[in-house]
Amino acid sequence: MKFYRSLQPFKVISFDLDDTLYDNHDVIRTAVSRFVQFTQDLTQCPTFETEWLDWKERIAQENPLLSEDVTAWRKEALHQFLKAQGKSAVEIDRTLVRSMNEFLHWRHQIDVPQDSLNVLNQLKTGHKLCAITNGNVDPLRIGLSQFDLILRGGEHGRAKPHKDLFQQTARYFNVLPQEILHVGDNLTTDVQGAIQAGCQAVWINLSDKHLMDFPQASLLPTLEINNLTELLWL
Repeated sequence: MKFYRSLQPFKVISFDLDDTLYDNHDVIRTAVSRFVQFTQDLTQCPTFETEWLDWKERIAQENPLLSEDVTAWRKEALHQFLKAQGKSAVEIDRTLVRSMNEFLHWRHQIDVPQDSLNVLNQLKTGHKLCAITNGNVDPLRIGLSQFDLILRGGEHGRAKPHKDLFQQTARYFNVLPQEILHVGDNLTTDVQGAIQAGCQAVWINLSDKHLMDFPQASLLPTLEINNLTELLWL
């Protein structure tokens, strides 16, 4: 555990989800692969992946706010692809439902480590807990029922590192921003976002890297940990 700032008393602990409470890399890779293959088979379009990715990029450039909601962004790119393919409204709606259900099914095939569950259960006895994520995982769907509040970027407000979701958390729990301790793996979205919003920030460094390895990171966390269980020492 390394401290870069003085830790102040806190009442709320907020958590990023992906790659903070569990390893997300293989899960998202599988979910995207299954989504692409399923939709390609459904539409009988061998170039689906390339065309869909082109639509995603175009939408992100034209409507960056929409792209902060990763589910809505994926769905809109698929909608535009199907429309360009000349599909009827009925076909578009049917394909959207089936393809998105396929993606979200595999997106939630997550095994949360027992250590993460134990830490959350112990922390919940003394603090209010919140999930603040830029992803599209439903914590309840993967067995995480410890959170008093769940906020997803784009769906509930501007995505991290914007201050929006942190400010909403402070209002919801009726605490000052500095009374929120945010835990996340990303030095930009999590650490920078939390610090800029006036919160405190824990960088969970699971890859044993150094701050100097991330030149894009502009703000130091309050502290750095290498294992979630270290939160129990605070």
